[in-house]
Amino acid sequence: MKDRQDYYYWKAKKEGYRSRAAYKLKQINAKFEIIKKGYHVLDLGASPGGWSQVAVELGADVVAVDLNPMKPIEGVVFIKGDITKEETKEEIRKIRDKFDVVLCDASPKITGKWDLDHFLSMELAKAAFDIAKEFLKPGGNFVVKLFQGAELEEVVREFKKYFRFKKLHAPPASRKRSAEIYFIGKGFGGKFRPKRD
Repeated sequence: MKDRQDYYYWKAKKEGYRSRAAYKLKQINAKFEIIKKGYHVLDLGASPGGWSQVAVELGADVVAVDLNPMKPIEGVVFIKGDITKEETKEEIRKIRDKFDVVLCDASPKITGKWDLDHFLSMELAKAAFDIAKEFLKPGGNFVVKLFQGAELEEVVREFKKYFRFKKLHAPPASRKRSAEIYFIGKGFGGKFRPKRD
């Protein structure tokens, strides 16, 4: 398995992170200051919990959501649920109705068919964005993983309308061969009518 030779895989093992993905959020946060101490963070597609661990380290209170179970992390409230379902939103609402940050590092189940994987990734990202629109405080921040492909430009164009600062970014911890890229949105505009590009 190539990943066994992976620098970030071993670093995560050594430093007690649940996944190599923890370093992606560390790098994103160092560059863009997404999470600050005292923030309330909603981590979608959170299992096994690497991003939640980092958010707690940064001083945030975290609500984590995933279809898969997740071992407890101090400072994290976990909801087992599907981010595309209304009942999951209801469960989130019971804990908190507004967050400073919404994160989503979720990947679809990879089929190996490029177009299908890209499409499924876009659907997941749009589901995460629907939750962000509902739960982000005005001025809040949003980070979501996307797979590059035919629909990327259109989806990103829609996301961009809602944020003052917007950028696509591939952190150094992303694998070189990976098609993933992250949309970084800061300064969410709340309920305003999205402005035209």
